[in-house]
Amino acid sequence: MRKEKRRSKRTLSENLIAFSCFHRDEKIPFDHSMGKTVDIGDGGMMLHLYKEVQTGTLLDAEIGMGNEVIAATLEVLRLRPVSSNGDGYFASTKITYIGHRDYQKITAPAAFRPVKMAGNQ
Repeated sequence: MRKEKRRSKRTLSENLIAFSCFHRDEKIPFDHSMGKTVDIGDGGMMLHLYKEVQTGTLLDAEIGMGNEVIAATLEVLRLRPVSSNGDGYFASTKITYIGHRDYQKITAPAAFRPVKMAGNQ
């Protein structure tokens, strides 16, 4: 069994996300795209992105959670293809900035929309 490296547990949660891509220390975005969250924890998120982004890219993200929009800055730590047929990419990210109120919202159990798995009724 693989040893867990995360300090906190992540919870499956599917939310839409829109983001702008930045290089570190630059103020002008070089790309914009959308995706969705796969899971969320208090230190990071796994995202399903439709565009390839480089490791180290900063994402200025807006995440739709219920009737609210959460703003956060995320750093891409790892990226891997979802599949070989062009279904996008899984991006492991770490939260580099989030406001206190938004942080409380993403860590509240009510914020998570459970993901329906195949075969669940």
